[in-house]
Amino acid sequence: MRKIDKIKDGLFKRNTTLLKYALKTGKSIVTNRDNPAKIIEDLLGKDVSGFVDDLSHYKGSITKAGQILSQYAEYFLDEEMTKVLRNLQHSTHFLDFEKIKSQIPDHFFNELVIEESPLAAASIGQVHRAKIKESGEDIVLKIQYKGIDKAINGDLFFIKLLVKNLKIFPKGVDLSDFFEEIKKVLIGEMDYLREVDFQKKYQSKLDDPYFKTAKIYDKYCSEKVIALEYIEGSSISDLEVNENNQDKLNLLGEKLFENFLKEIFLYGLVQSDAHGANFIVPPLLDSLYLIDFGACLEYDHKTLEFYRQFLIHGYNRDREQFLKEFYRFWDSTNKSIKINEDLLWEYIILTTEPLHSENFDWGKTDLPDKAYPLAQKMMKSMKFKSAPSEMIFIDRKLIGLFTLLRKLECHFNVKQVFETVLNEYHHNQKLQNKS
Repeated sequence: MRKIDKIKDGLFKRNTTLLKYALKTGKSIVTNRDNPAKIIEDLLGKDVSGFVDDLSHYKGSITKAGQILSQYAEYFLDEEMTKVLRNLQHSTHFLDFEKIKSQIPDHFFNELVIEESPLAAASIGQVHRAKIKESGEDIVLKIQYKGIDKAINGDLFFIKLLVKNLKIFPKGVDLSDFFEEIKKVLIGEMDYLREVDFQKKYQSKLDDPYFKTAKIYDKYCSEKVIALEYIEGSSISDLEVNENNQDKLNLLGEKLFENFLKEIFLYGLVQSDAHGANFIVPPLLDSLYLIDFGACLEYDHKTLEFYRQFLIHGYNRDREQFLKEFYRFWDSTNKSIKINEDLLWEYIILTTEPLHSENFDWGKTDLPDKAYPLAQKMMKSMKFKSAPSEMIFIDRKLIGLFTLLRKLECHFNVKQVFETVLNEYHHNQKLQNKS
């Protein structure tokens, strides 16, 4: 990791550089509309490490935008380029301890010995190892960067410009609700006390001993600091994939997929920031620690039911029921849409294809290559005045999950996992109806 003296937090500095990237992307799209690999390459430039270095100076929501870009890039760029881009998941630049220690309440220093060199640096804060003087316990402190929360409004200006230039939505669509939801989630991620509450809530939902969350030390938590137990292990991003550990990686991938289904069908809570650095695997590869709940979201019944029915009707190949649920969801958001139903259904059939596999190989699948051009055609067929914001962060989780499974090169019985969770969901529904 590289030490930096300060984060580029001035509105003019942030937006000048980021405007350059947004305009660069827009220009490339004009000539490379159906070539996502070329668009991403033009955005990154010839020196990918320079792009990573640039974004790592900004932190906050700008770095998060780069992390999401790196997840997309996994499908379109060669391995060497994606290796460099993965550094954005760890945000390789860190602040000198003297510039961040003011975020730590003074009395913590009386009870803790805090290492000044960080273990990791992320988009919103960095992690330092510490020891409780009285008990000798090893813990980690997640310390938020000073002033990073004040940059959200300026960062949203860039994100809006980027979305506009990427032409993700048709021209003239009102995205006010969409960006308001992004802002709400970004603000939520910077509320560390909220994150602690969500971690406890999520822990209470977990029903599989394979999954663990780090012990929280409430005594050393504040609005800008979270204290957790120190966990020995590697992030999924850093795991070595080889034939000696493939069985354990297959199980890890299966558990990740199963837990996502449980989030939708059983928990009602979604840990939406699913990049590899947010998961720690102990040396024996026999369990998985979920370590970041800043982007954890609790969805309403309406949104969850849409995703449930999307998966159920896609799995059952029931076009009529799927379309009925699709329009019901849009009506519930007080928005209307016109779309080519044939293209939409073709997309659903394609994206739910893994649910029918008894040994789906996530490392070798060409599903993204097929889905991207189909999604582009489908988007062009859409006509709507405003976009519902309810779905964007589950979609972010899906992209992150697919990237993780692809990285692990795992293969497992997807059909069996889906049917097991679905049966539990139907059983719970019956019990609720009886009561």
